[in-house]
Amino acid sequence: MSRPVAVGVWVLAGLAVALTGTDPWPPAIVLAASLTLLARRRLSDHRLGPLMVGLVVLGGLTVVSNGLLDHTGATNLFTVPSWIPVLGGTVTAEGFAEGADIAVRLVAAVSATSCLCLVLEPTDLVDALPGPLRHSATMLGSALNLVPATAASFVAIRDSQRLRGWKPTGPRAMVDLVVPVMLGAIERSVQLAESMDARAFGTAARTTAFPSERDRRCTFTVALAGLALAGLVAGSVSGLVDLAWYPYPTPGVPSPAPAATGPALLVLLAAVLIPRAEPGSEEPGPDEPGLAVVGSGS
Repeated sequence: MSRPVAVGVWVLAGLAVALTGTDPWPPAIVLAASLTLLARRRLSDHRLGPLMVGLVVLGGLTVVSNGLLDHTGATNLFTVPSWIPVLGGTVTAEGFAEGADIAVRLVAAVSATSCLCLVLEPTDLVDALPGPLRHSATMLGSALNLVPATAASFVAIRDSQRLRGWKPTGPRAMVDLVVPVMLGAIERSVQLAESMDARAFGTAARTTAFPSERDRRCTFTVALAGLALAGLVAGSVSGLVDLAWYPYPTPGVPSPAPAATGPALLVLLAAVLIPRAEPGSEEPGPDEPGLAVVGSGS
């Protein structure tokens, strides 16, 4: 089994475990697995700092917003005046507990999905999809490649503007950054379309940027991820696995039942088995950097 397929199946299993049920233990294990995979197997030119900041902000906002908006529970912390719209009412510990549960599942899902961008090149992900999905694969690869390219363009334009004496003075000053970034994104999209047209994309079977080599560790990863998915579905349908946890009427510590955490532990083990990228697979082609799929027109 190839590495891109292994990562794709692992992400699917991680998302299923993280978003199923309300028990916070499985998504917490998926979050640990995602961070382990990102720390050990991310591409050398990608940093984890921006992702970590985003996850912390996302989780914090989820906890705070749910705690302030959900006025259900028996443990009262303080009371917001009723004349304040939306926020008015009693703020309870149960609201923050439920917000923390939602935040763990949301952060786990985002971190697992980010592995597609930080562990794989867009070309690898596109090449892993079956032939009938080649057009969808092209769209997916272009979209994944647009995010880091736009972020790099934003940083470069911001630094250039500062060297020219530009100083942000308010929201209107962002126009000086947003307009060049958008124009650059449009220009890159036009160049990508012209490159694909010049290579006769869609006229014949696709070719791959780099050959995908099979690896036993990737096969074991897919097997473990598939077993986690099967166990999750079987346990949920049969009712043998209880994935529910509620902080009401008073919050309690969720019990990590082995049957419920089993699929999550399989996902964690599968994350450890995913191998490193093959040497040279991180480098784009010499003719067109970032070109995900090409067609053979001859």
